[in-house]
Amino acid sequence: MYDVIVIGAGPAGLSAARTAAEAGLKVALIDDQPRVGGQYFRHAGVKRIEGILAPRFGRARYIDTSLSTLTKCGVAVLNEATVVDISADRTLTVAVRGSIAQFQGDNIIIAAGARERIIPFPGWTTPGVIGAGAAQNLMKASGVLPGSRVVVMGGNPLCLLAATSLLRCGAKIVAVCAPRRPRVAFNALLRLMQRPDIFLRGISYLLMLRLSRTRMLSDYCVTDVIGDEKVVGIIMRRFTEGLPPSEERLDVDLIVVNDGLLPNIELASRAGCEIEWEPSSSVWSPKRNADFETTVPHVYAVGDCVAASGVENSLLEGAIAASSIAASRGVADRGRLRQLSKLKWQWRRLQKFRSAVVELTVKESLDQRPLTDDTIVCRCEDVSLATINDALGQGIQDLNALKAETRVCMGRCQGRTCMHTVLALLAAAAGKEPDQFKPPVPRLPLRPVKVGDWLKKF
Repeated sequence: MYDVIVIGAGPAGLSAARTAAEAGLKVALIDDQPRVGGQYFRHAGVKRIEGILAPRFGRARYIDTSLSTLTKCGVAVLNEATVVDISADRTLTVAVRGSIAQFQGDNIIIAAGARERIIPFPGWTTPGVIGAGAAQNLMKASGVLPGSRVVVMGGNPLCLLAATSLLRCGAKIVAVCAPRRPRVAFNALLRLMQRPDIFLRGISYLLMLRLSRTRMLSDYCVTDVIGDEKVVGIIMRRFTEGLPPSEERLDVDLIVVNDGLLPNIELASRAGCEIEWEPSSSVWSPKRNADFETTVPHVYAVGDCVAASGVENSLLEGAIAASSIAASRGVADRGRLRQLSKLKWQWRRLQKFRSAVVELTVKESLDQRPLTDDTIVCRCEDVSLATINDALGQGIQDLNALKAETRVCMGRCQGRTCMHTVLALLAAAAGKEPDQFKPPVPRLPLRPVKVGDWLKKF
């Protein structure tokens, strides 16, 4: 039994566990990776490609000081431990090193992060097409340069970060393509100045690409990927209002694509938390109050599992949730209460910056992609768009019925890759808005687990 159990050891989870432990609470930190840190911090200190992709100052130090604090405060850190079930009474079922264990906490902080969203396009399953986050991980974790001639597709900050990282590691960025050029309003610029440090970092990415003479293209979409065994090129078509479409081929060996991030809401949904539609970023996320508590008492959700907002936001939300728990248990002194007020002020300021970023981020929807009948939608089960359309043509307007008919969303990823796309297809077929099709509550187990390990529970 713990005062606080934190699920996920990324920036939000580390910040929450560290803050709760410093307040004197009994804390457990659970993560499914061999090392803590999440996608942002995990690779601090790992050998880089020719030493080029070095971590920013303070990243490795944050990991060191956090681990030191967790050790000193007696936090139970479980690595390679996967939460396969969570109940409303805050009982966790965890698969850890070949066995099944249960943990219970007075408070649960979910910091499960987010996953990449890739809207299907013809040839997107060809080897050599990867996500922007996956490209980052290959370079940071393994010191592997995934390609030498690269085209980056997407109009969001993660694509710019991936492009500059690849450039610094020696890749040739043939082009950075966005579906359209964003309109920059003066009010948005004022909100961006709420965090000039982050704003200038983004400007430095653009400047680096400009100085390297990288082509910055807008109003382009992919019509085909060339190559069977691997990517050897890409065919793109430019759509400009008032002009006939123009087609262009680029010879590349790597296509990096990202259409945003999807919050990992499965844990919150399984716990019974209310899930609501976030119209600004077109995703489903847990509903929270001012202290980041969900609609299930004593269950909190922080960081990218609510809205993908970057490491600064995650660190603040983790600290705020843990400080709020400490205050509710009466273990927060005046200094910590003042610190909590300061953290909330910083968070509100950061939300103004985030709103401007969301406004300027170019979003692409499914109907903007030139999909063909043989385009794969569910890559786990190899389900094509034609198969889904045939089922929808029979009058199916329910996800469970569509799954039974086509096996879509029934593969190893359990719909994490294709669910968002399938729901959009369902909405279009039914003539309804996407927010009317809520993702279903996931079933047990939340992640694949060996049958032998599961039987040991009984």
